Amino acid sequence: MSSSSSTPRVLIVGAGPTGLTMASELVRHGVAVRIVERNAGPSIHSKALVVQPRTLEVFHAMGIADEATSAAQTVFRMRANLDGKEVPWIQFVDVDGPWSRPIMLRQSRSEAILAGLLARQGVTIEWGKPLARFVDESEGVVAYFEDGETARFDYIVGCDGAHSLVRKQLGLAFEGTTYENDFLQVDCKVRWDHPYDAGQGFFTDEGALVCLPLGGESFRFILIRRERPADAPDEPALSEFQAALDALLPGQAELHSPEWLIRFRLHERLAAHYRVGRALLAGDAAHIHTPAGGQGMNTGIQDAYNLAWKLALVLHGHAGEPLLDSYEAERRPIAADVLRFTDLAFRTGLGANYLVRKLRPLIMPLVFGSRWASSKATRVVAQLEVNVRRSPIVEDHRLFPSGPHAGDRAPDAGFLLDEGAASPREVRVFDYLRGTKHVVFAHCAHTHQLAHLRRELPAGLVELVIADEGDELEERYHLGDGPALWVMRPDGYLGYRQSSDDPAPLLAWLRGVLA
Repeated sequence: MSSSSSTPRVLIVGAGPTGLTMASELVRHGVAVRIVERNAGPSIHSKALVVQPRTLEVFHAMGIADEATSAAQTVFRMRANLDGKEVPWIQFVDVDGPWSRPIMLRQSRSEAILAGLLARQGVTIEWGKPLARFVDESEGVVAYFEDGETARFDYIVGCDGAHSLVRKQLGLAFEGTTYENDFLQVDCKVRWDHPYDAGQGFFTDEGALVCLPLGGESFRFILIRRERPADAPDEPALSEFQAALDALLPGQAELHSPEWLIRFRLHERLAAHYRVGRALLAGDAAHIHTPAGGQGMNTGIQDAYNLAWKLALVLHGHAGEPLLDSYEAERRPIAADVLRFTDLAFRTGLGANYLVRKLRPLIMPLVFGSRWASSKATRVVAQLEVNVRRSPIVEDHRLFPSGPHAGDRAPDAGFLLDEGAASPREVRVFDYLRGTKHVVFAHCAHTHQLAHLRRELPAGLVELVIADEGDELEERYHLGDGPALWVMRPDGYLGYRQSSDDPAPLLAWLRGVLA
């Protein structure tokens, strides 16, 4: 139920990582919500595993980054073995920000952390509460539940997974590909001489075995074969994984104590739209991916992080429909890019194409052998390269832009904040992610221009920060000696940049966003 006595304005369908993030972020932005889940209780299985650095930045804004990292296994390196020879792979180098490496956090634990945050916010997840259907009545949504209850909301957000009822009722196409490979997975313990904090990938012409650390002696082993046997049972045996390891590392590894075994097929699909009227989609309801690169769950969490502040501003009467339309305009192209990346990574590493298999010994060292290429690949996987430069609500007014563009993730950096006290206080850009406002940063702006800006900024919606001093800030944002203004949105992306202190263009942009 809602966090307050006010009537819930948004119905969130699905209590996985995306739905839980959506609910928590809406509450943080002052919107009463209701979150329902068809299943009777939380899943005990780990499912998705990788939490990327960009998602850890989101968790920082939500106040749960420390809890997540303390419960996880940090991956310090990834090793690759191609046809018996070790080749360069992802090294996690040159990643800026407080979190430079992904963590391995079982989805069941991620969900527990998010659910705990939601409980502290006063929201109760309604387990075993299936939605039957809903009706968009143009001025609101009427939800009909399987237990006979009927309730009205302003909006409904479908975070209900790959088989989303919300998406199906909207009649949206969910086109994509089904891979014919055989996928087997086990979470278990292993005895071997290899590092317990490193991932391993073994690639052969027959398929691959990927090993991901879960903490202690526990690993996730994903066995991928070219074809699925016709008589393959739904649940594989631990002996299948042991046989694969024995072929790769004879006598060097012993698997035991399995927690979860599963055989499955992989799909990649993308919804035709993310919004129809008062219904929106996020997470697996909008896009599903292969596990390559650990992108799927992270993309869903960031969908929710993008949508929540926009929906809140609209519901509070501070913005109109164009802001809500920007959700699909920003996030759907990102999902399409992720689908292309994961498909390319999968087909390069495991595809059946003869030419690709023969070129892999050249491709992998070329991509990951150079520091520049490895750094670029790492940033892509970490989702720090994700941007919304193509967004209709992003503007960059610099004549010769350098450094982070409007639409890029705002990099963290330290600077001195002068609040009129005896001495300036050291702060960081990411300190402001904990708030819910747009943040205008002013660098070397003239006093009269700052006074004008303060008078005209929308009260309660925008915070002004004077950032005149800070070598790290100047380096990260490519600031010179002249004045500059830029805006960090509530989701940590740069919405606007200019190389002057004239407040007029910035205020015009704000009026367009907060219309």
